[in-house]
This record gives sequence, structure tokens and C-alpha cells, in this order.
Amino acid sequence: MNRPDPLKTDPIQQSSSEAASAPAGRSPIRQLPNEVAERIAAGEVIERPASVVKELVENALDAGAHEIRVEIRDGGLRLIRVSDDGQGIPEEDLERACARHSTSKIARVEDLEHLHTLGFRGEALASIAAVSELTLLSRPIESEERGREEPAAWITLRGGELIQRGHRARPHGTTVTVRELFYNVPARLKFMRSARSEAGQILQLLYCYAAGYPAVRFSLSVEEQALLQTSGSGDLATALAELYRLPITGLLTPIEVEDEEGLRVFGYVGNRVLAQPNRQHMMLFVNGRPVQVRALQEALEAGYRPLLARGRHPLLVLHLQLPAQEIDVNVHPAKTEVRLRRERELAALLSRSVRAVLERSPVLPAESAWPGPASVYQPRLPGPRRRGLRLLEAGEPYHSEGSRPTPAEALAALRPLAQLQQAVILAEAPDGSLYLIDQHRAHERVLYEHLRSRSAGAGNEGTEALAARLLLEPLVLELKGWQAELLEQRLPILASLGLDCEHFGGRSFLVRSVPEGIGDSEQLAAHLHELVEIALEEGEDWKDRLLIGLACRSALRRGRLLSQGEQQDLLQRLAQTAAPAVCPHGSPVLLHYSRAFLSDKFEW
Repeated sequence: MNRPDPLKTDPIQQSSSEAASAPAGRSPIRQLPNEVAERIAAGEVIERPASVVKELVENALDAGAHEIRVEIRDGGLRLIRVSDDGQGIPEEDLERACARHSTSKIARVEDLEHLHTLGFRGEALASIAAVSELTLLSRPIESEERGREEPAAWITLRGGELIQRGHRARPHGTTVTVRELFYNVPARLKFMRSARSEAGQILQLLYCYAAGYPAVRFSLSVEEQALLQTSGSGDLATALAELYRLPITGLLTPIEVEDEEGLRVFGYVGNRVLAQPNRQHMMLFVNGRPVQVRALQEALEAGYRPLLARGRHPLLVLHLQLPAQEIDVNVHPAKTEVRLRRERELAALLSRSVRAVLERSPVLPAESAWPGPASVYQPRLPGPRRRGLRLLEAGEPYHSEGSRPTPAEALAALRPLAQLQQAVILAEAPDGSLYLIDQHRAHERVLYEHLRSRSAGAGNEGTEALAARLLLEPLVLELKGWQAELLEQRLPILASLGLDCEHFGGRSFLVRSVPEGIGDSEQLAAHLHELVEIALEEGEDWKDRLLIGLACRSALRRGRLLSQGEQQDLLQRLAQTAAPAVCPHGSPVLLHYSRAFLSDKFEW
């Protein structure tokens, strides 16, 4: 983990003799001047074993490693060993590499404006060595190029003090071994979680970096048990297939957007069937750096929230590439928070991209659900319990089906075969695959989009109101004071939606009509109390929630018998919607059984 020896930044001012001693093409390790160190965000904090692994893995990546091996014991408190095949560190720089504010990645304050490395503070090794016994073993790649057999050099520090040094054989690269973490900080040890929990944190961390750097081969061994291994193929879809054991096509949908100003967004969004009850499988990278930008996270959630069930979050890996000068990474010691110059533009782009994918993502059959990383450290994830993650047993790389029709195209060509349990339409596609369509949710989606398009600009002068059907007996509402005031303000909008309400004195109101032509009006009238309650909810999205309520309570009910023609008409109308795969509540509408799936299960 060659924190100090990547080649990506210039050294600080140095004497001519020092410059001559630096290997060609390599930036030497130097202690930063005070004026540079003072401008760097507060120092490195080693809070837990995962913090150590994060810093050492980032050093390895900065050093150009193609393979990174991590080994831990007792949750990382007894042993952490990270080995790489990167550039290595010259022997004369080993001790300097463990000094505070020593780095080869930046030289001047101006370098912070165009960083190309994950690390830049020069504090990680010093911080780790201060609370553990650290052995740094490294052989620079230049020693192999000279054609001489030179051993690797090593030093050991305990509590920040040098206690041993020597030489040992190894190929080029670096190995950092950390033993007895927090041995001299007993207060910190008291707050450590179980070894199982700490190992789980490290496993999740390596999932993130493996998804961020698919061209690097990662492996993790916990108590001498292999838990993770990737092939380093360089293909993101293959890396995700290896990490999450996704053996079938169609589970990952690519996203790729570029503009003329150097912005590029690419990655994958998992099928809705892969949605999980937590956000730990949502990964966002900016120029290769895993980040947590609140505005971008909120934008992503705004994109998928209406399309997934409550409490569910997608498998999502997105990379943002933009000019280095548009990012400020010198914000937080953990380096996961960054400031972006075009934050609002990026947020809107991410939200639109994720929404566009999930709106047209059909649910796949249960047999193709996410097995998940089958690790003893993550028992909550579904899938068979095994002691270890491995590559796909079939050994076949992941391939996405580029020519697969969209749900809208498939729906338009469907031929209804039968109505099952008077609730689900069974239909066949031209390619022989089968679809199950929930008739209530499908009709709800159709009605919702119709209402939304008709109500755009509702309440504004010149906007055509929805047709209304007068009730034989108006509904009388008795409201609280604040409710009456709020409803009074919203009467014009309600009237444009076909809900004709009028003040009836005091805090009383009359509801005289319901929308006509969007479904079963009598069925809707039975739910007027619920609809008025929605109309009285606070929040900016009350109108959208009301439209969802109107669509849900007007849509075809399960148990309603549909003729062949009615089934075909519903499918055609669903095909014309923007999001045919999900109802407005985020529940699935479609279940797709591909011909390949049927052939596999029936062994055709």
C-alpha cells in the first residue's frame, strides 16, 4: 500500500542533490511545508479497523496496483495485512513515508485544485503507526527494471517509534502489516464492536472499491477463510456479477451520459427485484473516489423513491467523471465528502437517469432474485449461507442483452392468453416469453398518468378541469380550524380535478362531485373521506398524493372479470405510459418470464 509513492503529482521544491536521487518518473516523498499542511482539512482519524483498511487500499490504488490482497484476523484488531503489486517505495523513503504530512501526491496548495489521487494528506501511515505495531515492507519497481536481484526493505514501528529494520525477498510492490491495533488506546478498544461486525464493515468497504475499480483484482481473507475475490477483468458489469453472484442477463441496466464540458456519468442500476431494505449497495464515485454528497444522494432517492416499495433501495453503482478543478475534496478528514461546482446540474441528471431506468424495469421471477453476497458476516442478505464469496460457478462472464425490447415495446406486442384468479392477466410476447400483469396496478398506473397530464397547471386560469359527476347526496365535512383554512386555499385545484367542494358556513364544507371518466365513479364516491384527508395533508407533494389516491380508488378491482378485448385494451393503454413497470405506489405491475428462463426450468 504505497500511500506515498504514486506518480501523479509534482514534488515540492527540493535541492538539486535530492532531485538527482529520485528515481526517474517517480515523485519523491517529502514532508509538506507548514503553509500547505495547515491548508489541509483536519488530520487523519483511525476510528476502527475498517479505517485502516480504507487508507491502505487507497494507497495501493494510488500506487497503480493491479492486485490487492487483504487479510484480517480478530476483526482486524489482531492483524491487518494489505499487499499490492504497485510501484513500491524505495528503501531510503520508508521511514519518511511514516512521518506525518509526508507525501508524494501534492507539493503546493495549488495541487489541491487538480488532484488525481485518492490520498493527499500524508498522514495515514503515521496515524496508523501511532496506535499499533506497523511493518512496512516494499520493493520499488525500478529495482526489477535494473535487472539486479535486490531484496525488499522493511521497517517496523510501534507506537510511532522505529524499532526494527531489515531486508526480505518479495516481488515489487508493498505489504503493510498492522498488529495489535489500539494496543496503547484501551479506551478505544472498549468501543469496538464484535470481530464479526468489524469484519463485515471491511467486507462492505472492499465491495465498494471492487465496484469502483473493476480492473483491479481484489481478495479478502478473514481468519484464513476467503470471503471475496474478483477477477480484475476491467468490466464493471462482470465485477458486479462476481460480487453479487448475478448469473443471469437482464438484472443490470447500464447508464451512460456525456456532455461537451467533460462531464460523464456511467454505471449500472439493478433490476427492481434486487432492491434491498438498506442503502449499503448504493455506491457513488466521483473521479474514482467513493463519496457521500448529500445533494446527490437526495437526488438519487428522488429518482427511485416513487418507483420502489416503501423502505426499499436499489443496487446502484454510478461513476461521475468531471474535470479535477470542478471538485473540492479537501473538505472532511474521511475524504468522502466533496464539493462540486455543478452540483445542481449533476443532481438533476442523476435523478432523471435512475428514474428512466426503473420506470421501465419489469420485475423478474422470484427464482432470479438477488442471491446477495453470501457471507457469514452479512446474514441478513438473502441467498444460501456459505462460508465465502466466489466467482460464478458457471464461469461465464456477464453479458447484457442490448437488443432486449423495452417493457413498453413488449407490452404493445403482447397477446392476452387468460385472466388468472380475476386479478392477473397472462400474456405472451412474440418471442415466446410470458408476462403476468396485475390488472389493478396496471389500471392505476394508466389513470394516474392520465390525471397527472390533465391536472398540469391545475388551478391556473385557462386550465380545463376534469369532467365531474354530481353526487346524489353531497358529502358534509366538519373540519378543524386549520383544516378549513387549508381546504379553502385548495378549493380551485380540487375543482379542476373534478372534486367540487364549497364552503357551507363555519368550518363545514360540501363535496358535490367526483371526477368522471377515469374509472368507477361510484367506487370512488365511497372513498371521499379518505381523499379529503389526503387533500388536507401538509407538504409540497400533497397534490401528487391526491392524484395517486384518486387513481387507486378508481382503478379496476381484483375480482373483476375482464373480456379478451378489455384485457387487450388495458395492455395497450399501459404500453403508452411513461412507467409501465410500476404502479404509482412503487409496487410491481409486470412479472416477466423470459423464454431462456422457461427453457432452463423445463430443460427444453
